[in-house]
Amino acid sequence: MTPVPLVLQWGRDRYMIKYDYDDLRDTTLGQFKEVCREVTGVPTSGMKLIFSGATMKDDTSPLAYYGVYPGAAIKLIGRKEGAEKNGPVTQEEREESAVIHKIDDLTNEAADRLSSRMQAYLADAQLYIEQFSASATHGVSDAAFEEIKTAERKKLHDAYVYLNEALMQYLLKLDGIECLPEAEKARQRRRQAVRLLQSWMDQLDHKRESVKQSEVTISQ
Repeated sequence: MTPVPLVLQWGRDRYMIKYDYDDLRDTTLGQFKEVCREVTGVPTSGMKLIFSGATMKDDTSPLAYYGVYPGAAIKLIGRKEGAEKNGPVTQEEREESAVIHKIDDLTNEAADRLSSRMQAYLADAQLYIEQFSASATHGVSDAAFEEIKTAERKKLHDAYVYLNEALMQYLLKLDGIECLPEAEKARQRRRQAVRLLQSWMDQLDHKRESVKQSEVTISQ
């Protein structure tokens, strides 16, 4: 299963970087900065990376050391070499900039609210598959085993419903943001946000289907 990508936030831009747990354990902060430089053009000497409100400082430590997980959002602060310092100057540019900020605010809100819950759901679902796919009850009576299994199944169901409904609400909110035909940057930003949230929904659906398939296999 494809891991949820990291979200690199640089100003109004968002970049999806596909790292799984092994990558996060093996990739140092210094190596990750080089990746950031390649995608943004910001020199490593002038960039600051922030995760969960704290600045990541030790270039020799792996990303996992900082608690970074697939789907996490990392903020990059820095200026691209040769970038102009002027902001939007026309009314149309100011309006488009405001729309982009609105899209970014929604995306950040969704990430802050749902990314950790989503990782918990994926981990719990995988644990459910592994624990209840075996026929052995490990000394627990059949009745107690079924009671535990039913409780865990309900927990997964409730978590899935919460996440799915929340993601749908954010997608509807994004769809409700009006982007003028000529505001191509804003339209592109909205497409990126929609693809990110849709990829999360796909992850949830895939894991939910895996749980259902494991139960079918057990019953056979």
